[in-house]
Amino acid sequence: MLQHRAACFALLLAGCAGDKGGPAAAPPLGDPVDLLARIDPKIGTGGIGFAVGSGYPGAAAPMALVRLSPDTADRNGASFGAYRGGGYHADDVYIQGFSHLHLSGVGLTDYGLIALMPRDGMSEANTTEAGYRAPFSHAESTATAGRYAVTLREPDIGVELSATDHTGLHRYRFGAEVAEPTVLIDLGHVMDGSRVIAASLTIDPATGLVRGALREDGAMARTPFTVWFTARFSPPPVEVGVWDPDGYRPGDTEAGGLAPLTLDGQPMEGTRVGAWLRFDAHEVNAQVALSLTDAAGADANLAAQSLDSVDAAAEQTAAAWADWLSPIRVWGGTEVDQIKLATALYKCLLMPHATQDVDGRYRGFDAQVHHLDRGRYTTDLSMWDTYRTTHPLYTLLWPEAHRWILRSLARMSEQGGALPKWPLALWDGGFMVGSPAHVVIGEAVAKGLDDVDEAVLFAMAADMALGRIEAPYGARPDVSVYDTYGYYPSDLVGTSVSWTQEVALADYALALGGEGWLSAEDQARLAERAHAWKPLYDAELGYFHARDSAGVFQPLNSTTAWGDEFSEGNAEQYRWLVPHDPEGLAEIMGGEDIALQRLDAFFEASLDAEKSDVRGIPKPFYWAGNEHDLQVPFLFSAWGQREQTARWAGWALDTFYGTGADGYPGNDDGGAMAAWVVWTVIGLYPMAGTDRYFLGEPRFSRVELDLPDGTFVIERSGTGPVRRVELDGEALPDESLRHDQLRGGSVLHFVGSAP
Repeated sequence: MLQHRAACFALLLAGCAGDKGGPAAAPPLGDPVDLLARIDPKIGTGGIGFAVGSGYPGAAAPMALVRLSPDTADRNGASFGAYRGGGYHADDVYIQGFSHLHLSGVGLTDYGLIALMPRDGMSEANTTEAGYRAPFSHAESTATAGRYAVTLREPDIGVELSATDHTGLHRYRFGAEVAEPTVLIDLGHVMDGSRVIAASLTIDPATGLVRGALREDGAMARTPFTVWFTARFSPPPVEVGVWDPDGYRPGDTEAGGLAPLTLDGQPMEGTRVGAWLRFDAHEVNAQVALSLTDAAGADANLAAQSLDSVDAAAEQTAAAWADWLSPIRVWGGTEVDQIKLATALYKCLLMPHATQDVDGRYRGFDAQVHHLDRGRYTTDLSMWDTYRTTHPLYTLLWPEAHRWILRSLARMSEQGGALPKWPLALWDGGFMVGSPAHVVIGEAVAKGLDDVDEAVLFAMAADMALGRIEAPYGARPDVSVYDTYGYYPSDLVGTSVSWTQEVALADYALALGGEGWLSAEDQARLAERAHAWKPLYDAELGYFHARDSAGVFQPLNSTTAWGDEFSEGNAEQYRWLVPHDPEGLAEIMGGEDIALQRLDAFFEASLDAEKSDVRGIPKPFYWAGNEHDLQVPFLFSAWGQREQTARWAGWALDTFYGTGADGYPGNDDGGAMAAWVVWTVIGLYPMAGTDRYFLGEPRFSRVELDLPDGTFVIERSGTGPVRRVELDGEALPDESLRHDQLRGGSVLHFVGSAP
């Protein structure tokens, strides 16, 4: 089916290898690398400027609802959001709460909700972060997959955290000098730019059970949403109290309300609602369950995932991480490359998030409660970033999880009226340009992923792409303008070059994957639109840039400066954004020789730029910290120079990725950069929106990938640069593979220049 589709699809080159297979070569002696032990959640939690990783070190299970992590502030108590997309920065000196919802590696902030904080005693001053924050040292903290620990100072309080899918577990060990062991619950705590517009809670002091909810108006979420929680403390408290806009009230057990507080008809800037519980013990345990569905969901989640201790939850979650990592095994490689791979796989599974309750109920884009018959409802999808690297990795390693994602997109389209760009919580955030969901859907189905509600997905995608509906979110600029001119004119549409290139790719992916799901007319129209990038290429200058509705190219005053026609980039970087047609890109440049000369010059300029002492600024050439040119090193392989791909992809991996807090070149963007690491170290790279992979050079002597039909092996033998690549003993005709060539039992062999 895949070979037939590729052969029939005019824009995709033919030339798949035959279906010769064979048994995988015997594995080398010894066990594979223990990837679980190599994960370091602290990598990518620091950085400066545009090179901030925005990761968090806290406890989380794969694709889970709860992500329990410290929220930090600098020495002035400030927590500027652009530096703390995950709520944390490695240079900070204060912790101001351990909250239960976080995003991984994003450039803005949201969540940071339901914060707990241990303190010595309680006063009205402790009802805000400025009052209850505590100094800490990063050196006195540890982080592993599913567990985090830190020691707070002034006074000394040991904190241990772990998490299951729906619950966060806390253990606080209060130092001997602590007179009144106390735990705060702050429902007004948010990250920079967000606000809580309503909150309420009740305490049962006899049992230590706290129930409540808050309604957040987030910095990224485009519609307010409610989070319910149920918390259990052990031992029970000996004293409780609350605070809310009506005051600070020791002894009271109820606070706040879920009706948003307003001033002159507008929501207030933020509602402070919270509680505290004092204990007659120096070790206190807490279990906090969340639900985005309702209060009953939080209760059910706690009952289903109520474990005895932080240790039990950490052990269970570590086992879950080991299971999710099991489809990939590696032998050899340096310790640094092992850490990079393991941590990258971990980061790829921190987002998106499965938000349904244990009984399968979830709250959809229509704000109503629905029930899943199978799988998990997933949201928080940074798709402009992740369609390029992360979604292809899910298709390869975690196809069932990718089915969850695609079926969730189908539910969003049915319940909200469109396919989203960047779904967050209960609505689309609408960030960035293009139609990334269309790329995700088309590519996954083209690669054979089925049972994903294809009819729903392709019908909605085609209606949006062809302008047949007025989408409430995720829409393209006026489709009639696009059809009239064959591109987006700069005088009619902002960021016109980026929009044109992105939707050309999206249309290609839809046409490629849409066979049997789209009408022949729609498929042909989308396939033709996949060429829309071509009119924006100025042959005289050799760059894509803005062209107006009269067909006149506008002045390109600088190839390295950001211009209005580009989204987060420049003409140097968008010169290469045609991943679905590298052959056509070379042709329009004047042939592969010219394209390769320009690509060489691009990377040599990148190397020179990297020698600058200025850190944390956007790169003018290859920018490893943003998505639009992630694929560029692999274009060498598309044009027959795989050794240059190996050189420059290796340079990027070694230069921009490390094992420290500043070990990521920029926001990880929900696993986009992490997935790039995975692809680079195994020697394959997926060209977005297609079923093609271009070859690099693996960093390991052996890689095993468990696929639905068996194990696919990538081997590297000999020393020195790779001079030949074979599939099942036969030399490849070019430097690429198609997805249907990645079969169980097959071996991709990279042969070094020396034995």
